[in-house]
Order: sequence, then C-alpha cells, then structure tokens
Amino acid sequence: MTDASEKRKKSHGPTVHALKRAKYEAKQERRRQASLEQQQSFQLGSQSSADTQQWRSWFNKDREEYADFITKKDVLRIKELKHQSTDDNICKTEDERLQRIASWIEPFFDLKGSDALSAAQCNKEERLFISEGTEAVRLMVQRCNSSPFDSTTRAAKSQGGDDAKSLSESPPPVRIRSILCKPNTFFEAPVRLIDDVEKRISNDKSPFKVIVGTEDALSEIAGFNIARGALACGEVPTYYQHNGYEWLLKTIRQKPTMRLLALDAVSDTANLGSIIRTAAALSIDAVICSDDSCDAFYRQSVRVSMGHVINIPILRVRDWRRGFSGDNDVLQSKSGGLAEFITWLNAQNVQCLAAVVDDESDDKNDSQPPLISLESLTQSTTKQSWCCVLGNEGNGIRNEVIKECNQRIRISMATVLLLDYVSDPSKLHLVEASHPRAASISSILEANPKLSDSHYEVPQADDLNKDGSDVSSVSTQVQKALKLATENNEMLVVCGSVFIMAETLGIVEPRDSAV
Repeated sequence: MTDASEKRKKSHGPTVHALKRAKYEAKQERRRQASLEQQQSFQLGSQSSADTQQWRSWFNKDREEYADFITKKDVLRIKELKHQSTDDNICKTEDERLQRIASWIEPFFDLKGSDALSAAQCNKEERLFISEGTEAVRLMVQRCNSSPFDSTTRAAKSQGGDDAKSLSESPPPVRIRSILCKPNTFFEAPVRLIDDVEKRISNDKSPFKVIVGTEDALSEIAGFNIARGALACGEVPTYYQHNGYEWLLKTIRQKPTMRLLALDAVSDTANLGSIIRTAAALSIDAVICSDDSCDAFYRQSVRVSMGHVINIPILRVRDWRRGFSGDNDVLQSKSGGLAEFITWLNAQNVQCLAAVVDDESDDKNDSQPPLISLESLTQSTTKQSWCCVLGNEGNGIRNEVIKECNQRIRISMATVLLLDYVSDPSKLHLVEASHPRAASISSILEANPKLSDSHYEVPQADDLNKDGSDVSSVSTQVQKALKLATENNEMLVVCGSVFIMAETLGIVEPRDSAV
C-alpha cells in the first residue's frame, strides 16, 4: 500500500468521527460553564469582576423601562407564568419584572422549525420578523426608526401614517421591537452593540427593548443553541404595500439610471436571502417578487441576507398592482403576475432582461426575445434603466414572462477547472473541517488523485493553547500554510468558512465590507 493510499485510509472513518464528536461535546461543556459563570457574576454583585460591575451598572432604574438582564432561571419562570391561568388576581401576585420582560421576549420563543412567526406572535394589522447575527442586528439598530413604539404609533400606522409619510427616504427606517443578545456581544469589543444602541437612546427613552442574557437563557428562549450572539425582532415594513406603484413611478421618472431585479416564483428562502444580499452589494434599487415567490422576511431569508432585507426596497407584484388599477386598460386585460409588471416597465422605457440557461439551439421560437451572452452585454446595448429577471430554481422564468422581456441573457460557463491551472500540487494545503457538510480529505483525494502530492494531515483531537482557545486541525493546517507561504515569499489564498479562517489568522471577527 502506497503512502498516499495509507493517508487516505486514515483521513476518514470512525476514529475521526469520534474525535469530532468529542470536540463538539467539549465545546458545549465550555459554553455551558461560561454561561454559568456569567450568570453567577451578575448575581454576586460586589464580589464580581470590574467588567461585570460595569455591566450591572448599565441596567439601572433609569433603564428598567426598556432594558434588563435575564438568566435561564428567569426564562423558566416566565414559561411557568405563560402556562398558568390569566386570572387577574393571580397575575398581580407575580413578579412584575418578569411579567414585563415576558412581553419583550415573546417573539423569540421557540424559533426552531418555523420560519414565520406564529399568529399568536403577530397582530392582524402587522407582521414581525426575526434577524440573527451580530452584524445583521447592528445594521437594524443603525437603520431603525428612532421614535419609541406605543399605542399611538400603531394607530398612526393603521391610518397610513408613520413609514408612509414621505417618499424621500427609501427604504424607510425599520421599526425594531426588541433585541436579545449575550453580555460579551453587547458590552465587549469588537462587537459592542452597546455603542450603536446608546446612539438611539434619547431623553432616557429607547425605540426598542434591550434584553441581555446568558447563553443558556437565550438558548432556552429560542429552543436551540444560540451561537450567533444576537437576535432582533422587527416589524415587516408595510410602506411598499401601500405606496409601491407611486414610489416606483416617481423613482423611474426622476432617476436617470434605475436598476431593478425581478424574481419569478423563487421558492427557496435561503436562495432569496442570498439574492437580496447580492442585490444590496450591487446597489440594486429595488427587488420585485412575483406573488407566488416566498416571503423575504422568513427567518432563513433574513439570516442569509445578513439583515439586508431592510436595506433594499422589496415589493410584490400585488403591491404595485394595488396602485396601478385604472391606469391603463390595455395592461389590465393581461394576466396578472410578473408578466404584467414587465409590460408596464417597458412602457416606462425600462429595458427588461431575462436571465436564462438557453443556448443557440434553443433560439428557434420567433416569439422569444433575442438571446445574447452576458459577456457581450455593454452599455451601448442596454438602456440607462434596466430590470434583470431571475427565475425559479427548478423551472426558470415562465414563458409568458420571458415573452414580455426585451432580451434573453445567458452566462457562458467555464469548462476548465481551477485545479487545471495548479502546476504544483505541493502548493496546496487540504483541510478537513468538522462541519457535517464538509468534504472529507479521503473523498477529495479519490475525486482527484493529483492532490495526493498536496499537504494534508489526519485530523487530531483538539488541544487547548495557553489562552484556552481551540487548536483544531483547521487552525493547524492554515497556520502551517501561512508559515510556508511566508518562508517562500508567496501569497496565501484561503478558501473556506470565513469565520473559521478569520479566527485561525488572528482576526477577532469577520465583518461585511462597508461597500
């Protein structure tokens, strides 16, 4: 048996699975201990550390109307209260503090297994959504409506006020109900959400509630282990439901270059979130979804978008049609849906491009618009304002929608693998990660034996370095690659999980570019 085949044999199997399981269990135990220490620190008062004392001082009586700290014990007691009788005599005898906090954290209860919030968590006039992750929550705090929410605000919204007051700011500020986060996420660098939160506090009033809790408390609330450090509950914007047509028409006429993205029956919430995040990065002016597309404010979609669902106008065709009725008899005779909207865009001198996977052999139907490659698409071949149409994951764009577009565009796919450009496999370092969807080194080598000459090692059990951090196989291999690249005066390109690699290379926390 050759050395390469022996390495492949050892690189995967029951031993490695046992090591990964031991790693996971050790990590969970460390998280549990850290959460317990945080909880005890808050309860010890004067005996706790200086940092903990500073944290405790932030939750003073001046902030008790909008901020509090909770433990798992508090959460369990709140759950008991939820299942008890709602008789007023009983409620009056309970802890008023927990009763107050219970309403703040209600939207976060039992999130696992459900993208949409339950009917009990939403009033009929409004819908709520959950955002996860420190940077997504930071984005929401930075762009939130600065006025506190109360019964007067709800009445104004029901009468078309609040976000619908002005067309000048797009998208309008999001309204946050509450944020839920860990102490280190809220108080400590590099995240320090407290800095963004305090900028929103005015005259001892906050536009949202702030709940800081131990990790086991947050996990008990959500129904799964909280690893992202922060969650936020916001109101799904209703602005474009009432002003979609008016806003589109005004923006198209006033803006010389309008970039729109239309989605036809996109049904996967993760795909929709990824599309929205990419659209925000490319400065798309608005995303228009067909009525049968999935909801952009489902939890998975919001999570994958990194919170950018609030950073770009998102309309549905029915929102546009609500203000469009009676404007043009010819268009009213067409079937509803995205095809009708595309026809209206053409009338507004907006060029509509259908993204397809067709090739020249499919270009036989005279009723279809002309087919061009994306590479041949230049400013001279497009109008100043355009709309790109993307289709369903399985079936693409429907024919009736394609027929209303001006052109079909396709991306010429490369047929050469990146590996073909690697002349020396010894320059490559293969790493087997612990993620369940990560490819094992053995499967990578079997797929391409040429990589047998690359650098790789059998994953070993984790040790702790002097700082108490994990030194995993991933970290070890990336550090070795970095050392070798430094010795040879070469550049190291790391491909993989940005969070794992950032930690390995000494970056405290990766963030999205501000661009």
